[in-house]
Amino acid sequence: MILENTFQSLTAEIYLIISISILLLYGVINSTSLITNRLIIIRNISILSIYILIISILLIYNNPFINIITFNNTFIVDNFINIIKIIVLLGTISSIIISLDYVKYKKINNFEYIILIIFSTIAMLFMTSSYNLLSLYLAIELQSLSFYVLASMKRNSEYSTEASFKYFILGVFASGFLLLGFSILYGITGITNIEQFYKLFVDNFNTIEYFGIYISILFILIAFLFKIGAVPFHMWLPDVYEGAPLSVTAFFAITPKIVLLSLLLRLFIYTFYDIIYYLNNLFIFSSILSMILASIAALYQTKIIRLLAYSAIGHIGYVLIGIVTSSVESIQASLLYLIIYMIMTINIYSCVVSLRSHNNKIEIKYIYEFLNLSKNNPLLSITIAFVLFSMAGIPPLAGFFSKLYIFSSAINSSMYLLTFIGIFTSTISAVYYIYVIRILYFDKSSLWIYLKPINVELSYLLAITFFFIIFFILFASPMLIYTHQLALFLSI
Repeated sequence: MILENTFQSLTAEIYLIISISILLLYGVINSTSLITNRLIIIRNISILSIYILIISILLIYNNPFINIITFNNTFIVDNFINIIKIIVLLGTISSIIISLDYVKYKKINNFEYIILIIFSTIAMLFMTSSYNLLSLYLAIELQSLSFYVLASMKRNSEYSTEASFKYFILGVFASGFLLLGFSILYGITGITNIEQFYKLFVDNFNTIEYFGIYISILFILIAFLFKIGAVPFHMWLPDVYEGAPLSVTAFFAITPKIVLLSLLLRLFIYTFYDIIYYLNNLFIFSSILSMILASIAALYQTKIIRLLAYSAIGHIGYVLIGIVTSSVESIQASLLYLIIYMIMTINIYSCVVSLRSHNNKIEIKYIYEFLNLSKNNPLLSITIAFVLFSMAGIPPLAGFFSKLYIFSSAINSSMYLLTFIGIFTSTISAVYYIYVIRILYFDKSSLWIYLKPINVELSYLLAITFFFIIFFILFASPMLIYTHQLALFLSI
């Protein structure tokens, strides 16, 4: 690594900070005007934010500064981080597109909505590049503060207020665990740099130091498992997903998980690799519980968002299988699973956001409201059916390949119990996915809900993600090579 204290390696983050400051100034000036419509302000800021994020992707892609540690060992830039950043920015663009029409008919007239999304995206970019415990903690807190406010954007809804308050209380509790773990780790070692931890843990410690380090890593692991919504620290996720505005829920489901799980990979596969063996059972325990609890709890859900929330918990359990096995093959499988899951999540939330009544513009909440959708909107029904089949792991859709490579990596590492439980819970999860499809196509009712047409931007997003899910089998090899290179970048 080349050690340079330069701003040039973080051009995208600096560009985003400057741009969002200008957008904030634009929003403040125009929101106080009695002439300008607030919905026009939000629309303009949303469109400008999409262009800003696209330019940020180009800045990251064309950044010549690779494998550089900057700001006095605080941030790092390498190929793995740059690719994760691009995925994060694409996820944020998708979330803003999903929210374009939603904020209009839900009358979320606060331009700060988009500003907070961009601020949280900047925090996620800093989280990805963080190479120091202090910068990592500050970036996580910046992201969390933005999320707490976003969850309460429906000010006239008591469910949104409850979700935000619950998220804030439990989030602060998890942040306390994270800070306590970092403090104990610093108190024992006297260092905060991630690479120095890696070099230090190659040597041997005495029993007391070992015990203290295990305690600190345990606290850090608890905090990260809470942030990603893994069992037994999942209790906030269904309530927050249900209470937050639907476009905010889509953002929560699409973007943060790729960042947090990439941090888990960097910390527990790279930095703590020499001592994590003794705490590996915690990952196994969390993975098994996530898969089992999510598959059973989802069977009893009547609301589509809570069903998707428990589905997300189950998918986190599958991703943790790749972290447990800790091989290049398993890291590749986890990254492939994350990318495919992110695309499936964009698709399903785009579908759910577009489902609202034509007359009173009420969004569809309950699963039974999918009745007669196949006759009312055949194309949307086909999209929902295929993405649910993909989430269930039905071949030859993209979700089948993600589970196939996760289970293959577990078998190659002799993790037969995890593989068996994963296959068993996948079979159970197929029940509630197919239940939704049955309502779409086979249940009959006199209830007809006439839906509003989908806006153009959302239809393009639906088409792109739908064709990826359907035709993934045609370009599976390039994607496998791509994720393999990504896994190798992490291990270098």
